[in-house]
Amino acid sequence: MNILAIDPGATTGWVVYDSEAGRVLAAGHFRDHHMDVSHDGPIEWCVIERPKGYGPTRPQLVECGIVFGRLVEHLQRLHGPVQEMLRMDICRTLSDACHGQIRVRNDATAWAAVLHLHGGPDAAAKGGPLHGVKSHSRAALAAAVAACLQRDEQSNLSH
Repeated sequence: MNILAIDPGATTGWVVYDSEAGRVLAAGHFRDHHMDVSHDGPIEWCVIERPKGYGPTRPQLVECGIVFGRLVEHLQRLHGPVQEMLRMDICRTLSDACHGQIRVRNDATAWAAVLHLHGGPDAAAKGGPLHGVKSHSRAALAAAVAACLQRDEQSNLSH
């Protein structure tokens, strides 16, 4: 299943992730809500990180919320329902999947967890399943992987 995952912000990162192959098909970034995703294949599922303020709200969080809302509307028109995930849920899901080896708290540890779950640092090397994923796209990939893990967990519970 091809998943389009997005991490909204002033610079919005995105990936198209093949959940069956565990491979990134395309990745990149664009400014604000001006969606520019270069991928020709089908998108069966959309996931977006939903911003949530904790404590005093900073101006960049307000802007991120505006970008998030515009992107969700656009994605719903193009692809139907969009799964929204809070960062804390992404972090918890990735941490649980790493069975205590990595505690995900931020973008750097989320990237470490995603690498770990895909076989280690070689996964990002040329020819690896995560090759070409950089900066803002890494947070989008973390959302895609966490969404897949949650779906697998729910599927296992229902069987």
